[in-house]
Amino acid sequence: MITLLLSIVQIVRRFYWWLVRPTTRGVRAIVVNQVGEVLLVRHTYQEGWFLPGGKNRKHENDEDALCRELREELGIGVTSTPKKLGEYINTYEYKKDTIVVFVVDAFTQKNIKHFEVEKHNFFKPGVLPERTSPGTQRRIEEWIGKRTINNKW
Repeated sequence: MITLLLSIVQIVRRFYWWLVRPTTRGVRAIVVNQVGEVLLVRHTYQEGWFLPGGKNRKHENDEDALCRELREELGIGVTSTPKKLGEYINTYEYKKDTIVVFVVDAFTQKNIKHFEVEKHNFFKPGVLPERTSPGTQRRIEEWIGKRTINNKW
């Protein structure tokens, strides 16, 4: 039931974005464990695997937003300063979305359940799961040096 409700909310949000064309800012993280695997999440409201992250709150800086999103949705506590990979622009969903991607390689993690996260897991960067989003694939390839950084999501 919650999955259906979240899917409907996502459709309504996209329609609103189409009407209003808002400007938003968000963060994503390439969370890397001790063996070099990256953390991906599958949300309850959309198909595919994505880098964890979310939207900045009003007057919230990027690092604070990143740490809050990781803590709330995945129980991750960032234990050293995240490294900025890049800043990207996404106009795919009718809005101008600026996304700042960080690399997090020092963290603790508690096992929590969050209603927006259906599943999460670590994967080898060269062996990502089927249905990994194209933007997620590009950011990971940039991080490992397989492609140059392009600021378009």
